[in-house]
Amino acid sequence: MVIDLAKIFRNHKLSSPAWGTLLACMVVISLASCGSSKVVQCNNLATVVNQTQGFMKDFETEIQTFSQNAGQVKNLSDIKAAASQYTTAVDKVVTNLDKLTADLEGTSLNDARLKEFRVNYVEVVKGFKSSLQEARQAMDLVVTVQSEAELPAKIEESQQQTVKAVKSIENLSQQEAKLISEVNTYCGASQPEATPKNPNPPTPAPQ
Repeated sequence: MVIDLAKIFRNHKLSSPAWGTLLACMVVISLASCGSSKVVQCNNLATVVNQTQGFMKDFETEIQTFSQNAGQVKNLSDIKAAASQYTTAVDKVVTNLDKLTADLEGTSLNDARLKEFRVNYVEVVKGFKSSLQEARQAMDLVVTVQSEAELPAKIEESQQQTVKAVKSIENLSQQEAKLISEVNTYCGASQPEATPKNPNPPTPAPQ
């Protein structure tokens, strides 16, 4: 029983590194001409996206604690307590994702490219939420198990659901990284090219 349980907990643990890449940091552009509409919009968008740095750190800490506790389970009560810790952590991060979606949709944008990025990004965030909820539902099968006799079948069912959720999270992480790279490149393109100051100008060619 403990060996089977370890398998499912390892699978759930896989969702943490994949999920940890969600919403990679957007570059905030520092320009002398901060009145630039595009720059302001890029920075406003970056401020919203980068709020994830806080709640993601908390989520990863909670998942790490869950993993440690899951490795020390001795009985059904311990198993259910560890699984419940996982579902609670996911519930918290899902709430934060809902707020992120609302903040993204509420950010004032006039730039067509940035609007397109926001639409695509919101879809990725909603995808993460959906996949995490699937993983939560899978673990909830362990939380609600009534007896040790039922546990092996519930663990097998939960494990199968978890694999699907983890694959989805990994795919979404790749999409998210691509979007972040594209918007950083686009926003960075708004920076004016500074004329380099050469302390040693070239000597004019002899006439």
